[in-house]
Amino acid sequence: MESRDGCLSTGWKVAFALAAALTILALAALVLGARSYLWGPGLTVEDLVADHPTFSETTDVTSEYCAQEIGCVEAWETPYGTYMRFDSTAEATHWATIFGGDGAQWKKFVLDTRGHDLSDGERTTAVQTLLAYDGV
Repeated sequence: MESRDGCLSTGWKVAFALAAALTILALAALVLGARSYLWGPGLTVEDLVADHPTFSETTDVTSEYCAQEIGCVEAWETPYGTYMRFDSTAEATHWATIFGGDGAQWKKFVLDTRGHDLSDGERTTAVQTLLAYDGV
């Protein structure tokens, strides 16, 4: 409300400043890719690997790879390894742990590089692809 001299009271100024700051933070979060945190699991492995400039070829191997002992819900093979998505973070953590140094995890996604002889640069690219939606 207005004070006696026609200006907004300090309480209202603080409220407006807080609202403006929250709006700016929300917009920054969207721009930085935090939408995956806010709106759930809309991201797929295909989103991670499709049209990636480094991958000369990507193949959907879900029916072969996930039908075996690995209970993933989606899997794509690339020259740098197999990217998988699981139903839960716990399941992804389980498989990333089993893969050890040949694996990497981000949320429900796991990279399996077993059987791929990658250089340090290729390994870095493979892991950065996995983390691309995390702002890394």
